[in-house]
Amino acid sequence: MTINSAKIITESEQQPAKVKRRFSVVSRLAGSTALLATAVVLLAIIFSQAFQGNFFKGAFETPLEEWSTMMASRIGSDHEMAQAVAMRHQLWLVVSTEEGFFAYGPSGEPANHEQLQQQASQYRRINVAGPHGEQISIFMDGKRFARSQVPLLVGLIALLLVTIAVIYAFQLSQLRPLRWLRDGVDAVSRGDFSTRVPIVRQDEIGLVGQAFNHMTGRVEKMISNHEYLMADVSHELRSPLARIKVALEFLPEGDKRDSISRDVLQMEALISMLLEREQVRHRAEQPEKVTVDLVVMIREITHGFEQQSPGINLTGMPAGLDIQADPALLRVLVQNLIDNAVKFSLPDSRPIAISLNRDDDRVQLVIDDDGPGIPENEIERVFEPFVKLDPARGHRSGYGLGLNICQRIVQAHNGSIRFVSPAKRGAQVVVSLPA
Repeated sequence: MTINSAKIITESEQQPAKVKRRFSVVSRLAGSTALLATAVVLLAIIFSQAFQGNFFKGAFETPLEEWSTMMASRIGSDHEMAQAVAMRHQLWLVVSTEEGFFAYGPSGEPANHEQLQQQASQYRRINVAGPHGEQISIFMDGKRFARSQVPLLVGLIALLLVTIAVIYAFQLSQLRPLRWLRDGVDAVSRGDFSTRVPIVRQDEIGLVGQAFNHMTGRVEKMISNHEYLMADVSHELRSPLARIKVALEFLPEGDKRDSISRDVLQMEALISMLLEREQVRHRAEQPEKVTVDLVVMIREITHGFEQQSPGINLTGMPAGLDIQADPALLRVLVQNLIDNAVKFSLPDSRPIAISLNRDDDRVQLVIDDDGPGIPENEIERVFEPFVKLDPARGHRSGYGLGLNICQRIVQAHNGSIRFVSPAKRGAQVVVSLPA
C-alpha cells in the first residue's frame, strides 16, 4: 500500500481564518501623506518660532561679532561709509570719537540722542572698537531679520506641500489598476463573468489583471457551454416525452398510469422552464428596450393573482411610471417575483404588499411577503440555478430557476436585485432599475 506523501489538511486548516477589518491601501497612503504634511507644517512653525526667539542666539553670536568688527574697521570715522552701511543693512549706527559722535538711521538720515535712546530698548546693541580708537555701536533689529526670511520659509513649505501632493497623486495612479481589479472581483462574486479589467501596465498588478481576465473568460465560456448543453438536452427531450404521452393513452386507467402521467407532467414543466431560461438568456443579451408604463404592467399581472391566497395589496403606487425596458423580459420578471411570493406564502400570511417608487434616476420595485423567510446565510444562494432551500421551511415547490431568470433580466437592464429577510418570517425582494 502506498501512502500519499501530500500534506494532510486538518479540519481547522480547512476553515478560513478570520481576517480583521483593516484600512484600505488608499486610506493608508492618504493618512501617511497627511501625517507627512502635518510634520512639515509643524517643523516650519517650530523653525519660525525658534528663529524669532533666542534659540539660534548662540549659533549667530560669534559670526555676528566678527561681522561687526569687520564693519567697524571699514567705517572708522568716515561719515559717508557709516551712512552707507546703515542704509544697506537697515540698522542704526553710532560712532563716538574724541571730537563727539554722529549717528545714522536705517534710511540714512542723521539721528539724535533721543532717537537712539528709543532704539536702544527695542534693538540689539553691539559695541565694537574702530581702527583709530572709535567706539562704534550697532543697533540691529532681529525681528526684521526674521521677517525677511518669511517669504523664503513660505516658499519652502509650499514647495514641500506641492511635492507631497504630486507624490500622493502618483501613488493613486499606481494603485488605480488594483481598484479596477477589486471592482472586477466584486462583479464576479455577483455572478457577472463577462467582467474584464483594463490592462494599462505590464507590472505585477498588470499580470494579475491579465490572469483575472483569462480566468473570467474561461469560466464564462464553461458556463455558456453548460447552458447550451442544458438547452439542447431540454429541446431533445421533448420528442421522447411526446412519445411517452402518446403511449400513456394506450395504458389502462389506474394508479400506475396516473403516477407516470404526473412524472411526465413534472418533467415537461421542468423542460419548459429550462427552455424559457434559455430564451431569456438570448433575449437578455440584446434587450429590445421601449417605453413601458410599469404601473400598468404591474396592475395587469396582479389581476391574475387577486383570487389566490393570500391576495395582493398595491401600496404607494403612482399614477404612472414610464421606464425604458424590454416589455417581454420585464413581464417575466414581475410575474416570477409575484408568483414566488404567492407560492411561499403560509395559510395565515397577510396579503403580499407591492410598492413602486422613483428616486432620482432609479425606479425601485418592492415585493414584501409574509412567508417562512430566507435564512441570512442563504440569501446570496437563492439566485443560483437549481438551488432549493431547506424543505423544512416550506421551500419544496419549484425547480430553483425562477429567481435565476429574474437576476438575468435585471442584469440585462443594468439594475440590481436583492432580498431582505426579517428576523422572524417573511421576505422582501427589492428590484432597482434605471429610470
